[in-house]
Amino acid sequence: MPIKNIPIKIIPLKKLLLVGAGHAHIGLLRRLRGTPLINADITLISEQPQSIYSGMLPGWMAGHYILDDIRIDIAAQCKQAGVHFIQQPIVKIDAKSQRVMTADDYDHSYEVVSLNTGADTDMHWLNNADTNNADTNSVIAIRPLHSFVNQWSQVLATAQRSAHYQLAIIGAGAAAIELVMAAQVALQRIHPNHQVFLICGDVLLAGFNQKFRHRVIKQLNRLGIEVIYERAIAYQNGTLITERASLQQSFLMDAVIAATGVTGAAWTASTDIATVDNGFIAVNALQQSVSHNNVFAVGDVATRVDKDVAHSGVHAVHGGAVAADNLLTFMVDQNKPLQSYQPKNRTLYLLSCGDKYAIASWGSVSLQGRWVWYLKRYIDKRFVNAN
Repeated sequence: MPIKNIPIKIIPLKKLLLVGAGHAHIGLLRRLRGTPLINADITLISEQPQSIYSGMLPGWMAGHYILDDIRIDIAAQCKQAGVHFIQQPIVKIDAKSQRVMTADDYDHSYEVVSLNTGADTDMHWLNNADTNNADTNSVIAIRPLHSFVNQWSQVLATAQRSAHYQLAIIGAGAAAIELVMAAQVALQRIHPNHQVFLICGDVLLAGFNQKFRHRVIKQLNRLGIEVIYERAIAYQNGTLITERASLQQSFLMDAVIAATGVTGAAWTASTDIATVDNGFIAVNALQQSVSHNNVFAVGDVATRVDKDVAHSGVHAVHGGAVAADNLLTFMVDQNKPLQSYQPKNRTLYLLSCGDKYAIASWGSVSLQGRWVWYLKRYIDKRFVNAN
């Protein structure tokens, strides 16, 4: 009996492009190692082959970790997950033609794209200076983290050669608090005359309850950190200029670090994907672009338009898990329902205080002690070293 020629239906590979190597994409790579996505050609584009874990950065600054302790090898993770890795910064995303352009003038096409590039440090406060000589290049921005790591090493090297080094950290959030305490511990280990200042504007730790703020202020005092409740407006010729009630003051500083929140990544100025608030990708509760349903974004690069969700590592991790589920579901069947990311009413924050001491915040409850620091270390190392 002759064999009939039965046509074989070939299912083409779907092209998934992961742009950036933030918390969400690291989690997705780890999931793909165990359960590879069938019929998918996946590529990850990142400017750096390794990712610095922000949660452990202050501990590294204070000398509790070596750099390898806080880095995640993205290139190796991609290889283990069967994902192509391209080391290039991106410069433009054209969602209409479904292409991502990198700095090497190469276009990368996609069917579905996920954005997890992080964001840039908000430096708009420098624009408030009543001067044309503001030395913007001399201000050290906390982001991108790989650049900051190199600059912090230079700060320590300069402080080693000085008998009286003064450093200012600009910011009023939890990140700035952790940085200033880590910096004070590190610099005073070099020389007791070295001093770190926190320039925080009118309000410190807005969004946290009074009890937590009181605990933080006590730790700042314990470490001898001077808090200046004024707005920084310029840094020039080694002088930091601040303003309060229209009165300007100046402080001699050897270096200034900006931990002043985030603004949209530079590449978002060259995209047709909908953005809000100075360049953040506008997403809905599904972590899906409001303008292009085959675009997903999570972490600091994105802003929810349906509700107020802070840019933080906590939401990057939890929101990233939901975004990964939705991304994989969308790749398999675009008609299947996707799930929403609903942030919890109470979120656990663990704030390190420089010298292996930490404060925990859980809603209205706050605790502190060395045991909190070791709890934070356990959680952080579990994320970095996860298999």
